[in-house]
Amino acid sequence: MSSGIRSARYALGVLQRKDTELPQFTITRQIEAPIETVWEVLHDFGDIQRWSPGVTDSELTSQGPVSEGSTRHCDFKPFGGVNERVDRHESNERLTVNIYETFKLPISDAIADFNISPHDDGTELNLHYSYTLNRMGRLVKGSTDKQMRKGIDGMVNGLQRESERIATSA
Repeated sequence: MSSGIRSARYALGVLQRKDTELPQFTITRQIEAPIETVWEVLHDFGDIQRWSPGVTDSELTSQGPVSEGSTRHCDFKPFGGVNERVDRHESNERLTVNIYETFKLPISDAIADFNISPHDDGTELNLHYSYTLNRMGRLVKGSTDKQMRKGIDGMVNGLQRESERIATSA
């Protein structure tokens, strides 16, 4: 289990850990749904498999309401999984998820920082994602980055679809 991301810091807009730049990217998306609806979908932390196409199974592994410190386990298709923890929880504003343990994946850890704000008649999502490559990921670095971006973009598309579906059915 790596604690690398947990000790990461922002410096001049570049995420660094012990003299190593971490791969990172940001996805910005306009979602045609109220901020409360987008938050409702994000906040359903244990059921991400309902709307994220790459997640085959997910479950809360902590007790109580979702808040800072809440944990979950997710399995992916075709293989692999992660254990995740909420590191920052600000209702209708920000959810920071620490992927602190991975299984059969090319990364050892990651941070997904979801920031939402009202914009026009909907919600603007800014998702900043940074990760640490493990040995397998370093062997196929360019391919790993392409796959990470594709997978995270698919998750954002799923969040958008589910939020807009709920908003139009209300």
